[in-house]
Amino acid sequence: MSDPVALRPATAADSDAVYMLICELKQAQFDRQAFNVGFAANLQDNNLCYQLALINGDVVGMIGLHMQFHLHHVNWVGEIQELVVMPQARGFGVGSKLLSWAEEYARLAGAELTELSTSTKRYDAHRFYEREGYQQTHFRFTKPMESLSEPDVNP
Repeated sequence: MSDPVALRPATAADSDAVYMLICELKQAQFDRQAFNVGFAANLQDNNLCYQLALINGDVVGMIGLHMQFHLHHVNWVGEIQELVVMPQARGFGVGSKLLSWAEEYARLAGAELTELSTSTKRYDAHRFYEREGYQQTHFRFTKPMESLSEPDVNP
């Protein structure tokens, strides 16, 4: 029996599907115009690639891989920035296949390792990554930037 999951690179024509996947990942809606501009720019970045997973021709998952040369590794690292599988496609090996693709891509590009971050609240994702051989080796800290506001102008 053939594998029901097919992979292919994302293109600009996939904007709607990728937007849907990102909204699923974050459980939120985003400014569509800003998303379109960012997605188009990212597709032009040679160090960033998106791979889609399809079942029966329908897009059901995606992985984003950013290749970066890390000075503190003195080597290339493949950072998995997004990995999402639609709920109805979970359990069919989609996530594992996307991860395997990213790991092989990074290996062939000379990367020392792949790494990723996930929300502390995504317990199912933690178990999945551990089953796939990933280990928690770091803590990631974030700090939201305050939005720019008009300066207080009092004469």
